Amino acid sequence: MPREGASRVHDGINDGKDFAWADPDLAVLRLHRRRPPDLPLAVFGPEWSRWIESAAAAAACPADYVTGPLLASVSALIGNARWAQATPGWAEPPHLWFGSVGDSGAGKSPGADCLMRNVLPRIEANMAADFPDQLREWRAAAEVEAAKQETWKVEVRAATKAGKSPPLAPLASQLAEPQQPRLRQNDVTVEKVAELLGTAAPKGLLIVRDELAGWIGGMNAYNDAGRTFWVEAYGGRPYRVERKKHPEPIVVPRLAVAVHGGTQPDKLAALMRDADDGLLARMLWIWPTPISFRLGEAPTHVPWVIAALDRLRELDLHRQGEAPEPVMVPLAKDARSLIEAFGREMQERQTSAGGLLCSAYGKARGQALRLALVLEYMWWCGEDGMAPPPVEITARAFTAAAHLLTDYFMPMAERVYGDAAIPTADRNAATLARWIKSERPGEVYVRHLQREVRLPWLTTADAIHTAAAVLVEADWLVPPRPVAEFGRKRREAYAINPRLWEVIQ
Repeated sequence: MPREGASRVHDGINDGKDFAWADPDLAVLRLHRRRPPDLPLAVFGPEWSRWIESAAAAAACPADYVTGPLLASVSALIGNARWAQATPGWAEPPHLWFGSVGDSGAGKSPGADCLMRNVLPRIEANMAADFPDQLREWRAAAEVEAAKQETWKVEVRAATKAGKSPPLAPLASQLAEPQQPRLRQNDVTVEKVAELLGTAAPKGLLIVRDELAGWIGGMNAYNDAGRTFWVEAYGGRPYRVERKKHPEPIVVPRLAVAVHGGTQPDKLAALMRDADDGLLARMLWIWPTPISFRLGEAPTHVPWVIAALDRLRELDLHRQGEAPEPVMVPLAKDARSLIEAFGREMQERQTSAGGLLCSAYGKARGQALRLALVLEYMWWCGEDGMAPPPVEITARAFTAAAHLLTDYFMPMAERVYGDAAIPTADRNAATLARWIKSERPGEVYVRHLQREVRLPWLTTADAIHTAAAVLVEADWLVPPRPVAEFGRKRREAYAINPRLWEVIQ
């Protein structure tokens, strides 16, 4: 609070000149947020570390915003072809969900652009290379079937006229029309995603959303079981969709969906207002400190990335009988003690955590197993040579994955979930503080803010006074004093701590 003192009052405005001001608390600008951890680039291996740094430099964004889309893409390309297996009774699909958080202009979208615009379209083109031939073969087979049916109809009519028994109908072909292979998807309705997983993307899909809040908030808009579907999709479980317009249901043997999307800090509270059903605990969050903008002139090495990720595309499901199955990649024997120690550590941390963070710790051991598989295959596809795909998850890969979870993703979860719990008054105070820092006004005049400036969520006098009260406590402002003369209208303006301009840049 400002020190007590005799302060001059004129027309109800406390000019604050006679206060013994304390140093203003600049923590209100960052809402007392947990500082983001540093990204441990070394865990991705030398080849991928160099590429991540180069792509981030080209996009003029933090390397974190390149890493999230990369890991999501790798997990989708491995897909149902390989699952991580800790024990005979515990296996995890590789698919990972990532949420990138940052204000507009922080670099979320530029960090993903190299992959989304230049790399993944080429991978999808390679996936569909033989699709025209498949479609032509199916159409030819369909014409043969149609001709058989027409011949049978003619024979039936002829037999009927001759008074003979009609011939038996030919067996109908069960060959379904092929669908163009798909990797990325933006339409996230339950029926559409299930249809693609059942036909065009048996290995899995990468859901890409510019705004996570819209996807998560609208999950139940057209289907009351929408949110449940996505929870089950993360686990790779079987799913059956009954359709009103089609007699045949969609049957997906293994749901397999990776996710990458972005959101802004101001939307986190709304994103997490629903009851905790485990959905958000499945997200791995990325929210780095913004970097100063500069023109990015570093090379993006697109051909190298395409060649590396194309090796993952070529991984196929194990085909035995009619239902293709994932190939299980077991945890190496010397890594089993590591996952047990990691699981116990996460359980211990979970006991002292609450809310969404508690749920996140509960999911951590499964995420570590998935990350270990993803890292193992990233290292493999990024290396030169023709080495066969990995057949086990090494202790090195699990150690790297556990390091990522313990020292990066869990601290990021604390940062995100803690921010979502910040009271509205504190969040609005940060908005007001940022405006003061940017505009350097001579005073904070309530009517001017309300009628002309109109900051987000600060459009009423009550909201402005509530936010200003937080800044009074932080020694940024001194509140207006009542006017001395009866009947005069109070001019509601807050004086600004003159020491503020000495400590902010």
